[in-house]
Amino acid sequence: MSQPYLSLEAELHDAFWEAEDDGSEVALMAAFLKRHPGPAVEMGAGSGRLVFPLLELGYELEGVELSQDMLDLGVARAARLGIRAPLHHGDMSTWDSGRKFSSILAPTFTLQLAHDPAATLRHWHGLLENGGGLYLTVFMPYAELLGDLPENEWYEDHRVTLPDGRLGLLKTRHRLDYERQIVEREHHYSVSGSPPLEHVSKQQIRWIEHPELIDLLAECGFRLERFFVDFDPERVVEDPEVIDCDGIFTYVAIKIAPELAI
Repeated sequence: MSQPYLSLEAELHDAFWEAEDDGSEVALMAAFLKRHPGPAVEMGAGSGRLVFPLLELGYELEGVELSQDMLDLGVARAARLGIRAPLHHGDMSTWDSGRKFSSILAPTFTLQLAHDPAATLRHWHGLLENGGGLYLTVFMPYAELLGDLPENEWYEDHRVTLPDGRLGLLKTRHRLDYERQIVEREHHYSVSGSPPLEHVSKQQIRWIEHPELIDLLAECGFRLERFFVDFDPERVVEDPEVIDCDGIFTYVAIKIAPELAI
């Protein structure tokens, strides 16, 4: 099973993202959906942070989310926007509505939370129409792997001032499992106030090397069409290891017939 965001972790998730996000991934996803018209689904849609702006742009989109806490926030967000919340409760690795989609979106490193990325990609292949598109963003945890963030030491990960003036804070420490290519993270969330709020969680994020992911896509029945780094479609490179980048990799792929997959 994938890993859900719960309690204060869910409540602060969007606040942290929105404090740092310039909207570039929404624009990238909109451009992708324009090339793949028809029904689309976002995996790991959370509270609809990305789904709702795309709906407002006129795209036919729904979302799948494992965390009921995130879905409840999505219902409240949709009510504020005055729109329907097309969000479904389910695990991205197994959810199936019985319909085929023109495209699947897996932004914000969602695939790396899957217990078995290969099985998840194969499942998504089955949800797509022939020739359907896959938009996928992953990241390489270079700060952890290069020692910029030492193992087993707490550090401030995110800080944000909430609309009501309270301070939201995330502290993190991690351990690297090189054999399984997993970053094991402990998170301590807090919100100032009287009384202050706290929540502790654990998360496993799997890193996937670029050549490994290229092979994985092919093995799961996808043909890679585009690859670029750091949410910049102009930064098209053959080998991200030889350039200076933040380690954010975006892959755009097409479903091919099973008999054509390697």
